[in-house]
Amino acid sequence: MSLRVRYTRGFLLDLKRRLFFVRDAHELLEMKRDQLIREIRGAITRLKEIRGEVEMEVEELYGELALTHAVYGSQELVSASWIPGERMEVEILPRSVMGVEVPKVKILKAPSIEKGYPPHVAGLARKASNLIVKLLEIAEIEALIERVAEDLRLTNVRVNALEKVVIPAYEELIKRIGETIEQSQLEEFMRVKLVKKALARRRGAV
Repeated sequence: MSLRVRYTRGFLLDLKRRLFFVRDAHELLEMKRDQLIREIRGAITRLKEIRGEVEMEVEELYGELALTHAVYGSQELVSASWIPGERMEVEILPRSVMGVEVPKVKILKAPSIEKGYPPHVAGLARKASNLIVKLLEIAEIEALIERVAEDLRLTNVRVNALEKVVIPAYEELIKRIGETIEQSQLEEFMRVKLVKKALARRRGAV
């Protein structure tokens, strides 16, 4: 904090107004920090849930794939993989979480599994398609956690700087200026009192 210090009442009042705004900013940043922490906790909880679902679905999909491979052979699966189909189309949109821009994945077009695939392969393809959707959600949540965590780090730095440096510096300066002004007023009062006594003695001597 760089200020040209003046030991006047006007400057003291200005400092007190500044301290009020700094404390207000500190409180708002603390509220933002708490909300960012809640956002991260919620995202981590959701991430754990969906990862658990994905792990189970991947295990189930591999089991069915192994069974299909054992029954129909690899050639059947390879042939099915060459069947032309629609591509999945997605769009990455920005959204704001407490002022932090995070990506939002919007699926514009999901591939159709209903036509062209043999029944025993269609089920696998459908499960794989659903799995891709969940993997996209995982990527979205991970990006949110990463960006919100970085903003949380910066917010925490600002909160600590205000709390441990800026606010104590203002309080110390206000105290020092206040004490100096009081001391100056006391000295002025004593000078006036001495002058009055001196004048009174002179009048008495005349």
